[in-house]
Amino acid sequence: MIYGFLILLLACCFQGSFGLGMKKYQPFSWEAFWAVFSVVGILIIPVAWTWIEVPGFMGYIRQTPADVLGIAAFCGFLWGISSILFGKAIDSIGVSLTYGVNMGISASLGSLIPLFIFGNLPAAGPFTVLLAGTAIMLAGVAVITKAGLVKEQILAASGTGTSHGGKLSTGLIIASVAGLGSAAMNIGFSYANQTVDLAVADGTAKISASLIGWVITLSGGFIANFAYAVWLLVKNGTYRDYVAKGAVKAYLKALLTAAVWFLALGFYAKATALLGPLGSVVGWLAFNGLSLIISNAWGLKDGEWRGFALPKKLLLWGNVILILSWVVVGVANSLA
Repeated sequence: MIYGFLILLLACCFQGSFGLGMKKYQPFSWEAFWAVFSVVGILIIPVAWTWIEVPGFMGYIRQTPADVLGIAAFCGFLWGISSILFGKAIDSIGVSLTYGVNMGISASLGSLIPLFIFGNLPAAGPFTVLLAGTAIMLAGVAVITKAGLVKEQILAASGTGTSHGGKLSTGLIIASVAGLGSAAMNIGFSYANQTVDLAVADGTAKISASLIGWVITLSGGFIANFAYAVWLLVKNGTYRDYVAKGAVKAYLKALLTAAVWFLALGFYAKATALLGPLGSVVGWLAFNGLSLIISNAWGLKDGEWRGFALPKKLLLWGNVILILSWVVVGVANSLA
């Protein structure tokens, strides 16, 4: 089980870092960058990595009931829509508040709903500890969100920030819906585990077979993301970005970002296979919480919180609470 948490830690490092590639990708527009990211990170890499480890994975997918494949892919489609809404929420209410709302809903619902759907609730003791860990994690997210709000208030008061004003209510609704879509990603992955079970029954190592779940789930996510990016490319005429001066650097950045993004999901899948019966539950909680810690660490390194003493203090305390939740969730997994 310790290996499962170590692999999960590696997944969190990738998840908390891939966002660095989503800055300064000019001369690409967002849609030009996102179309390349979608083709490589959501389609090509998942299929290629799964084919390398499980060459006959398509056979197991064909053996899976159509309704299972449909539900898993639809959950991925919902995640694809949520990733678009996530960006819209940031425009309305800022990065910190969007991340806080999105992460809280995604982590809690994305981990607990599969327990009830598949009827594999653990015994009362481990389940109570798991709920406690979830509550602690949500408290940590709330403190980090508060840090972001205080920082935005300081910037607004100094005249250097953006006042979201009347956009707050709409932005919160969008961020909440985006969080539901993010939670759907893990729900779809949990559904797709029925295909993984077929591969395992046929002698495939579960740590390799776990990748099949993402091929199924992300098929729906690819449709949503790629279709929206292409629509914007045509609508805005930004398909010309692909031959603009300096485009080679933007291509490389999109490819690297896509690779790091799916490395996070790939290693997450492998971690769930090693964490036991609650793998996709405790794994998703820890995956979201620790990834948030790592992304915050990058923000501190880049000086995003320099000169904001109180918000920075709140941020650090929020991270401490998230680490505590990771420990409690780990205890729940060991008890199960």
